[in-house]
Amino acid sequence: MTDVVLTEADLSAVAEAALALLPFPVRPWNREKLWTAVLDAQMNAKTHAERVLVAEARGAVQVLDAIERFFVRRERDETR
Repeated sequence: MTDVVLTEADLSAVAEAALALLPFPVRPWNREKLWTAVLDAQMNAKTHAERVLVAEARGAVQVLDAIERFFVRRERDETR
């Protein structure tokens, strides 16, 4: 594994830089709130363009999930 360790603030900064996530809440970092907002947007998307934007946001959140899983330090007693 790697020695690189990120914080939730780092994850928020990465999410803020992702253009696909501009309309979504990324600070403070809250994975569940972000997923809820993206999935809500998916349910409400009416046009092809809206569905494409939501698909890009969904992909960005999936990448952030992977980054969080492998690079964000967690307390030892916390379970995932």
